[in-house]
Amino acid sequence: MLKEMQKAHEGYLTLRDQDVSRAQAFLLLTGLTVTAAEFKDVSPEEKNKRFTFMKCHLGHLLSGEVANVFMKPNACDDWNALERDLNTLVKGEYEPSSSNLHKQDIKKELRNVCQRAKQITLPKPQPQAPPNDGKMSEGFKTQDFLNLIKRLGLENYYPRKMGMADFHVIDKTSLHDSQPSAESELPFHFLQKLLMLDYRVRYLVCKDDCKTKQERTSALNTSSEVNEPSDETSDIYEDFLNDDEGTNESVTPRQTHVHPMDIQMAIFNCADDFMRQYLSTKLAFCQFALPLLVPNPCTSQIEFPLWSLTQVKKSWQHVEKSGEETSIKNYKNKLIYQADTPVVSFTRIGNSPHSSKSKILNALLSKHKHNIFFHRDCRGSSKDCLLMNGVVEISWYCPGGKDDDRFDSCIAFTNLHGDAREHEQQVRFLQEIASINVVLFTTSDENKIGKQIVSDFLKSPKPFVCLFTEKENIAAGKSNLNIKIGMKNRNEAELIDELSTTIKDLLAGSNPTCSLETCVEIAHQHGFLIDEDKEECKQAKLMAQTVMALFKENNLLGMKEKLLPLQGELWHKWCKKDKELTRVQDKRKRSIEQHRSQIESEKRAIRHDQIRRASSLNDLMRSVLEILQSHSETTKKYFLQWLKVFMDDLSSDRLAELRQKYHVLWSQLLEETDPGENGDSENVLKSNLETVSAEITASTIGLEHILREVAQIYEALGTLPQEDQHFLELPQIAADLMASGYPIELMDGDASYVPLKWVRAVFDKLTEKLGDKKVFVLSVLGIQSTGKSTLLNAMFGLQFSVSAGRCTRGAFMQLIKVDENLQRSLHIDYILVVDTEGLRAMELTSKSTLNHDNELATFVIGLGNMTLINIFGENPSEMQDVLQIAVQAFLRMKQVKLSPSCLFVHQNVGEITAKEQNMEGQRRLQQKLDEMTITAAQQEFCDVNRFSDVIRFDVNTHIHYFAHLWEGDPPMAPPNPSYSQNVQELKSKILMAATKESKGSVLRLSELRVRIGDLWKALLNENFVFSFKNTLEIAAYNRLETMFNQWTWQLRSHMLELQTKLNNRIKKREIQHVTRRDLEEEVKDKYHAIMNDTERFFTEDQNSEILIQWKASTENKLNDLKESLIDETKRKSEELIKLKKNQSKLVEKKSEYENELFKRSKELALRLKGEELSEAALEENFDGLWKRWVYEVSSDAPSAEEPDISMDVENILLQHFKQEPNIAEKIKSSSCKNSFSVDISKHIVLKKTLGIFHKTLDNCDIKNIEQVTVHIIELVKMNIDMKEQQRMDYNQSYIHEILNEIRREVDSAAKNSKYTFNNEYKIELSLYLCKMAAERFADMHRAFKNANDPTVYLGNKRDNFFKCFQISCQGATSITTFADFLCTKLSAALRQAVYDKTAIDIVNEMRSNYSAFNGNRSKLETSILISLAEEENFEKYRQYIHFPRDFLKSFIKKCVDDYCLDKKNPRLKNFLNISLDSFQTLVLSAIHDSTRVVKDKYGNVSLWLDEFCSRLGDYLDLPRSDLKSIEHQEIKDIEFLKEAMSKSFPPVLENLKQEFAVVDMEPLKLKPHKILFEQLCGCWEQCPFCKALCINTIPGHDGDHSVHFHRPQALNGTQWYGTDQLVIEICSSLVASDYFMVLCEKNQIPYKNYRQAGPAYANWSITADNSAQSYWKWFVSHFRSILEQDYCAKFEGKGAIPPEWGQIEKKTVISELKQL
Repeated sequence: MLKEMQKAHEGYLTLRDQDVSRAQAFLLLTGLTVTAAEFKDVSPEEKNKRFTFMKCHLGHLLSGEVANVFMKPNACDDWNALERDLNTLVKGEYEPSSSNLHKQDIKKELRNVCQRAKQITLPKPQPQAPPNDGKMSEGFKTQDFLNLIKRLGLENYYPRKMGMADFHVIDKTSLHDSQPSAESELPFHFLQKLLMLDYRVRYLVCKDDCKTKQERTSALNTSSEVNEPSDETSDIYEDFLNDDEGTNESVTPRQTHVHPMDIQMAIFNCADDFMRQYLSTKLAFCQFALPLLVPNPCTSQIEFPLWSLTQVKKSWQHVEKSGEETSIKNYKNKLIYQADTPVVSFTRIGNSPHSSKSKILNALLSKHKHNIFFHRDCRGSSKDCLLMNGVVEISWYCPGGKDDDRFDSCIAFTNLHGDAREHEQQVRFLQEIASINVVLFTTSDENKIGKQIVSDFLKSPKPFVCLFTEKENIAAGKSNLNIKIGMKNRNEAELIDELSTTIKDLLAGSNPTCSLETCVEIAHQHGFLIDEDKEECKQAKLMAQTVMALFKENNLLGMKEKLLPLQGELWHKWCKKDKELTRVQDKRKRSIEQHRSQIESEKRAIRHDQIRRASSLNDLMRSVLEILQSHSETTKKYFLQWLKVFMDDLSSDRLAELRQKYHVLWSQLLEETDPGENGDSENVLKSNLETVSAEITASTIGLEHILREVAQIYEALGTLPQEDQHFLELPQIAADLMASGYPIELMDGDASYVPLKWVRAVFDKLTEKLGDKKVFVLSVLGIQSTGKSTLLNAMFGLQFSVSAGRCTRGAFMQLIKVDENLQRSLHIDYILVVDTEGLRAMELTSKSTLNHDNELATFVIGLGNMTLINIFGENPSEMQDVLQIAVQAFLRMKQVKLSPSCLFVHQNVGEITAKEQNMEGQRRLQQKLDEMTITAAQQEFCDVNRFSDVIRFDVNTHIHYFAHLWEGDPPMAPPNPSYSQNVQELKSKILMAATKESKGSVLRLSELRVRIGDLWKALLNENFVFSFKNTLEIAAYNRLETMFNQWTWQLRSHMLELQTKLNNRIKKREIQHVTRRDLEEEVKDKYHAIMNDTERFFTEDQNSEILIQWKASTENKLNDLKESLIDETKRKSEELIKLKKNQSKLVEKKSEYENELFKRSKELALRLKGEELSEAALEENFDGLWKRWVYEVSSDAPSAEEPDISMDVENILLQHFKQEPNIAEKIKSSSCKNSFSVDISKHIVLKKTLGIFHKTLDNCDIKNIEQVTVHIIELVKMNIDMKEQQRMDYNQSYIHEILNEIRREVDSAAKNSKYTFNNEYKIELSLYLCKMAAERFADMHRAFKNANDPTVYLGNKRDNFFKCFQISCQGATSITTFADFLCTKLSAALRQAVYDKTAIDIVNEMRSNYSAFNGNRSKLETSILISLAEEENFEKYRQYIHFPRDFLKSFIKKCVDDYCLDKKNPRLKNFLNISLDSFQTLVLSAIHDSTRVVKDKYGNVSLWLDEFCSRLGDYLDLPRSDLKSIEHQEIKDIEFLKEAMSKSFPPVLENLKQEFAVVDMEPLKLKPHKILFEQLCGCWEQCPFCKALCINTIPGHDGDHSVHFHRPQALNGTQWYGTDQLVIEICSSLVASDYFMVLCEKNQIPYKNYRQAGPAYANWSITADNSAQSYWKWFVSHFRSILEQDYCAKFEGKGAIPPEWGQIEKKTVISELKQL
């Protein structure tokens, strides 16, 4: 078996490379047939097991072609056929027949479905068969139905497989209003038109059907050309009349078009229960009759589709007469299946060629004869209707409470299609439920069955109306209940009047009424199938009833408070408190932070109260959550629908009464002519309005309230650390519902609040479920009750889940999927529609309406890519209200750099036909918009004069005029077709706008989650524009900073390496000058590579449209950095060249001495050559030569003039401080002082600030002064260190540099302080530092002299000269000594090269692996804060706060030392060894290559040294001139030299490694911490209030300075004016308050206007924000006593630390930081 499987695997791989389908077929065929025994076949049972296994695990992976074969129904019934098909697929020969086979399979499946349906019919008594042979014709009907299904392309949906998900998508039909071009397109075009409420959907035909007329004309033209004129008139006449179709062989039978009602019923038979419900709702809206009884096309089993009717709502006004009094009862949005109404049944007995029952019904129900029931004279009708025979349709007459109503009450009318004699089951059912039976009777076509039906009607106690189609005048009957009416030759209007009068009179008696709900039992008795009998539906209904039982245990008013306790008063109080956080006012004796802490405490208490109530979930919420989490998707859908029905039913009647009462009170209030004249009456009315409004809110209960409770459970439990994390699954419920197309509440309309944690969690779960899809957000805004929701429902099929009897509260969001084929062109995956509570909602009029409306408008407009502004009618005041709110919101978006677009929808403006009228309307709207823009701009302090300056707006294309919704007067009026056309045009416009939307503006789900938070947080503050933080923009900029850090390091590290190479070449005198052009050429390739990376980042990043605003600035900064690095490199190179030139005379002199000494050494060696001398003898001979030579050189060398550094210092100090008295004495007395310390009384002068002189300095000031002193001393020492490293000689200018440095730093330190340093301080500090510098300069001069004095130089070189002498004397045996000498030289060069390379490598690795350094400045700050908290060293905090630059240097140095010198992991040693290994490879390669070149050229040792030094020149400081002493050695065996070098080199490496094992960071000339500091320093500006450091990574960045989190001002020692109380306020809170900042005694400005305080404040962006870090609260609380001592102030009174701050733990703040 293993061999067989291996062989099969090879075959599969071979086929896979050719064709995936063939490979899959081979895999399946092998799986079915492979066996271990050679001659044994696989049994059918085994094949069945394998088939099931492969179908389960591979079915979803198969290509369409293979799936058609393998997944077809009953594939396992015929194994031979399946294996044959798979084999054909493997050979690639299956394609020609696959299509036909697929059709046969579908046909077979449909037949099987029909047969199975027959088998499961209920065993009820069957009615007698009609006279014709039904059994024989049944097969033909089934076949015709299957053919129809195929023609319509519905094979895959039958039976009952079409769900809302199949239709509820944005597809190509949404883009254009086009006719279907094929019959298979008819169903979805039908559904799209029905979606948009276009009753012309019943006239839908294919484009091909429109060609009939053209074909006819073409045929006429052809015949006129062919037929010649003839005189035989009689023949022509007879030919024309001849209708014998059978004689003309050329005539072919033509297939007729699909009957419109067949399209509707085919969809109905394919639709699942929820789709049927949707169909019925839309058909009812279009005033079409609905299917009541539907025969199964395959089995003739009759279905009573009650479920599909449960969402149909009707409104009417019922006239009730009580004696002489008449009253009208309103029914608004009544579920019609629950309504008890009379039922008038219409049936037909016999053929009636001249009279149509459906037409009579239409005339009876509709004044305009709207085709409620489809009839023979409707467009598209034909005799070939297949699916309507036996169907019973129902429609309702709904009176409008007017005098011309045909009937005074709601009446149901049923219509049996077809001859009643053929549908006895339907007739009996209708007879039983009907209040009146109306029969259209043709006596000439009567038979036994017809007579029996009429007799049954006559015997029934129910009224019977018989319409005789062939009689004119008929005598009145004997019974008042049996009415006869003749129809022949009757005027239709008179007939309808008589019929309606008759029905009205018959119903005036006590006739029975019934609802469809009560018809269920009757339907059961007749053996009908009822859709609600499905197990899932019954189970869901039972669960919903169980839930409703819990509601009914409470009265309506107290129901929500008891069963949904978390969202009532507690939630509203929490929302109010949360808003107070951002709108804190000056409380005089209390600080903002104290007030905020109290509010936070109160919020926590409310949450605790919520948790207490939620800890033991009540039965309602427990039941609902269990159902929503543990049942199938279908059961959940049924449950939610039932629950919605029951909940609406629970409150609808009471709400209708309350709203009527509210309306009356509102009308009375409006009638108050002079509001101030009758104040008491007005107040009473307002109080009553508030009471009724509160009762409306309390009585309103819907699904949204249950989900709102789930949200509150989640938010409340989320505030506490929980062991049980089950509550985290709650958002999944909402996410699943949202993904299924249910609307989810975004803004709680009752609290006017967004539960942000809940919404974010739902979006997280939604992203997990769907992926991070791109979403186009469409927001809708308008005055309440202006048809917004109706428009959305017509455009996208949305059913926003609002409670019975009220408008949408708050904002709801609903997802609509975009068809996969359309996603590519639209560049979006979903459309998210946000429907809003109507502006100026009636219940809210007595509250802060304007503010609420502005918040809502700003929120949804900011959220939307496009906003529909809905205007209804031409009421000027309403137009002005909505325009003003919308314009102000758009203006805010412009100010925060969001750019949504908008479309104006002007509804109910009449049929505008004249272009001039249209243009006038546009002109008026444009004028109004511009006026509103100017008004809004004044409020928002913005300079804008036209609406088109705010957003992209074209008055010609961005305004859509909508016709009236109804074609006539409701409630019986159908929708206006022009309205539907307007909907289609608007929908196309929206989708076309989506295609033009910029890539960056269409957000992904995760980004939309962030945007919701940004908008809501900003809205919580009073000043939206001032408070808005674009988190997506901030995140994008953070990524840019990280990338900028990488790019700058690539450039910097490249220049460091280039500097090393240049230094090596300059030292060897290979370069005499360096030009900018040379350096630019060196850096060109690297810079271009970085710029290419930059271009890719700005174009390919998913937020490229956000980033583009910084592209030019970033490129400029990179170019500036390149230029500055080139300048710095050029400067350093020129300094080194200058130094070398200054030393050139000395070098020439040394070279002259060296050559002379080499010459004499060589002469002595020649004289001694051949003698066997020991090393001691050689040493003795050389020593004599050396002494004579040194004596000669020292005698000839001129004596150097020694500088008097002490005198220079004294003279320069006298000149520098010549204005100061007694300076000479001070200089003289300072000579005995070896230290300096600050004397506050002597050195410091206090300034006058805020109009007062400070009497004393606090401890912090003293510490800062000491720190300034230390800082200056360190700077001077670093300056001297640098000169010592460069081995420079002393120069008087160095003293001037020190004095200028001191002056500069002292002036800078005193700039923003309350003190200044006097001259005494400057003098004493200067004297001390100059004295210290003089001593070091003296040492530096001696070192320089030793390095450059020929005598000293030669003395240091004695050993080298002796080695050369020894080599010359030894001859051929000197190769080893030569190699040792060269390796000694290499050792020093390698050491320094390794150190330089290691420094750069350390920086590289730490930038990659060390978390503090591998991001932007913000990440570095976070790491610093964590480090400080862990150490808890206040002195380090002090340095961080007041001297951030110094702190960062020390922090980076400590990080580098800790990283490199860790004893457990000695990384420095590893770095050094790795660098050494790289140079080892380089040196060995140079030895090998040099040897090869010299051998090829037959060169000598000198050439070998040239080649060797040349190859290492860029990497090692190994001057060729240092090897002159050995270049003349007579070494002829170059190969032997290579071997000697290879042997001498490893000991050098080993010695270096031993040295590196114990080395620290000191020998590294390039200091890694300094390189890192230069790379990471960023911006150094500090917040003028709290000293927080600007977190921008880019030095000299564009725009304002900013920080993520500000600090309490106590850190800076700030005190409340006139007190010693420290300020604990945080800048981001102060700028949102009404507090004042005191600049001086007479100058105070509001913190809100802080930018006006001067340049130090103007360039800072401090955003109002209540999300301050707990870190600094912990710090203030933890170091309270030290801060009080430092600043000589107290945390008391207004500066008292809130108790909550003391409860914050260190681990909490560190954890918070790590999550950033």
